[in-house]
Amino acid sequence: MKTPDLKKRKYAKPLPSVVIAGANFGGLKAAVSLPKRFNVTVIDPEPYFEFSPNIHELISGLKTPEMLRFSKQKAINRSGHHYLQETVTAILPEQKKIITTSGSTLSYDYCILSIGGQNNTAVVKGAEKHAMPFKSVRQCYDIAKRIEILTSGKRKISIVIAGGGFEGIEALGEILRKYKNSRGLQVHIVEKQKRLMADTPTDIDSEIRRLCNDFPVTFHTGKTITRVWKHSVDLSDKSKLSSQVTIWNIGTRPPDILYESKLTDAPNQWLNVKSTLQHMAYPEIFAAGDIAGMPFPLRKQAYHALDMGKTGAENIIRKHAGRKLKAFKPSSKPMLVSFGDLDAFLIDKKIVVAGPAIGLLKEAVFHYVMTDLDPSGAFLKAIHTSERATAAAIKLASTMTVSPAALAKLGKVRIIK
Repeated sequence: MKTPDLKKRKYAKPLPSVVIAGANFGGLKAAVSLPKRFNVTVIDPEPYFEFSPNIHELISGLKTPEMLRFSKQKAINRSGHHYLQETVTAILPEQKKIITTSGSTLSYDYCILSIGGQNNTAVVKGAEKHAMPFKSVRQCYDIAKRIEILTSGKRKISIVIAGGGFEGIEALGEILRKYKNSRGLQVHIVEKQKRLMADTPTDIDSEIRRLCNDFPVTFHTGKTITRVWKHSVDLSDKSKLSSQVTIWNIGTRPPDILYESKLTDAPNQWLNVKSTLQHMAYPEIFAAGDIAGMPFPLRKQAYHALDMGKTGAENIIRKHAGRKLKAFKPSSKPMLVSFGDLDAFLIDKKIVVAGPAIGLLKEAVFHYVMTDLDPSGAFLKAIHTSERATAAAIKLASTMTVSPAALAKLGKVRIIK
């Protein structure tokens, strides 16, 4: 029998402890990117990872909840790390500790905060009580079931979508996919900017309006919702819209815990970080995803969160090894926006490529990212797509190539800008 080397055990360097708060895109990518030689604990209150860029497809039934989810615990355990299904209630940066709902206290050498934002319903009176947020699988599935029940009757129904950005337009597309021929249905889009998807090329606004010409859709741009009631909403121009379903897509706000933990200087402030994703005052704390207030403008998108999670993990490895940290460099991936079965858009800076076939590319991104985060591929059991088309689209999705020749492989497309 071999005698244990007690001297070696006594002086062995302890494993560095990493606590990751939040297991969505940024947090989960960070977890699967950290090697087993780190003692990693991931804290998140939800049991399932959800692919939020496709939750709008729940409205039409194109996706089911099972298609958009996989177990966080299984994915994290597969990476050799620990999962704690709780909520973080306090962050003590001076002590390098995190406290959870059960009263557990976790010490860390390094921390990655990836807890995202909170629903922004508190900004309008009545929204928190009567509006339906559009941020999770459960929320979108509830919206889908409510619309389905209401449209099964003979009475007229009115749906109000608060926000004409990406999420609002994709929600509208899925409503039209399933209900565009339903009698008595009226859909209203309320957007405070003068055009839809205001931070995209102007032609998209006119293209969306053109696609909706033959359907019961009314756009209220340059207006805001000032009050939400149970069956109506008030607008800033003093008009009132009937609404049996009010879908709330007016962004998110920073989580309260940031200010409560003295990690920000004011409430409703994102976590200011350096280009290395480190907190300005606490270099052992990194941010990934929507929570990060970068030193340069950055759209809050899932692919940026994924890249941040990977960069944060790599910088922890570098920092622990005493190496120079690298700056986070946002990838120049284009934006993919689907509009039900009517159209889809690929937005690359000032160029917009449109065509229903672009929707297949968005589907391929879904496959690619889900497989990357959960190599077991369990979610694929519920997916049924053309093998040939999917293979071509996934190849494009892995590089996000936007050349006309590459996109032509997906089918007929057109340049609208």
